[in-house]
Amino acid sequence: MKKVLLLFLLLPLNAASLSDWQQTAAEAESHKVRQTAEKQTFKQIKAEVKAGFEDSLVDLADLYYDGIGTKKNYKKAYKYYKKAAKLHNEYAAYSQAFMLMYGQGVKKNQTEAFHMFTTLAENGFPPAALELFRAYKDGNGCEKDPVQSRRWLERAANYRLPAGLLYLGAQTLEENPEEGFFLLKQAADLENMRAQYLTALCYQEGTGTEPDPNRAFEYMLLAAKQHYAPAQWQTAQWYAQGYGTEPSAYQAFRWTRLAAQNGEAAAQKRLAEMYEKGIGTAVNYQLAKKWAEEAQKNQNRSSR
Repeated sequence: MKKVLLLFLLLPLNAASLSDWQQTAAEAESHKVRQTAEKQTFKQIKAEVKAGFEDSLVDLADLYYDGIGTKKNYKKAYKYYKKAAKLHNEYAAYSQAFMLMYGQGVKKNQTEAFHMFTTLAENGFPPAALELFRAYKDGNGCEKDPVQSRRWLERAANYRLPAGLLYLGAQTLEENPEEGFFLLKQAADLENMRAQYLTALCYQEGTGTEPDPNRAFEYMLLAAKQHYAPAQWQTAQWYAQGYGTEPSAYQAFRWTRLAAQNGEAAAQKRLAEMYEKGIGTAVNYQLAKKWAEEAQKNQNRSSR
């Protein structure tokens, strides 16, 4: 990726500080409302299952799996997926197989999971095709087989599964940039954040398409809004540079902060500098010190 001199524009400190505070307050209120609604939903679904509504088994399993409205509990999630799978629910059977494959809430059994995925894939359940791609690629529950792995990946892409298009696009990009870009963009337009990030880089570098700073920024921002840390950090840098968008010191600060909170070591280091020098925000030596220490900890962990 080309290195460009960063051009930072300083906003009035009081305006940046106020915007920062307002955003934080709004996010906190939104989070509180969402948590209340999730807890109510969990209670309702749990009551439906207790009352014998079989269609709610999968919903309850999903809530336990994701920890929505309750504490995350893989063991209970597996229990309810298994019950729903016995009622011939393909999604539940897929979820049960997934948890068996990776040992989530149940003892790992990759051979059984592989056979379950095979049955589902051969019956035309799209997500199972993607799991067979992974299984044959890594030898999970079967012998490694690159030919079968590619076959099932192409099947997953033909189903227009975003992850299938992403992996096939990434594999194809070097040998056929135009085809690789075409596949990645399809996945990006289906809201796959990693594909959005890679599509943005293709537009930046002119890989498989004409260079286009505006489209590059557009796709990078889409990935950043999905909380993809590398995209958040790149979005911050592009706001600082004015690449594909109007330069904004505050937006550069905001996305740097989000990337830092998401674990990006380079963003953590830069955030410390922004707080120390008052770039896009008010000077705050306490936060500057905190983020400098966090960046150092992150760097130390990475070097082990």
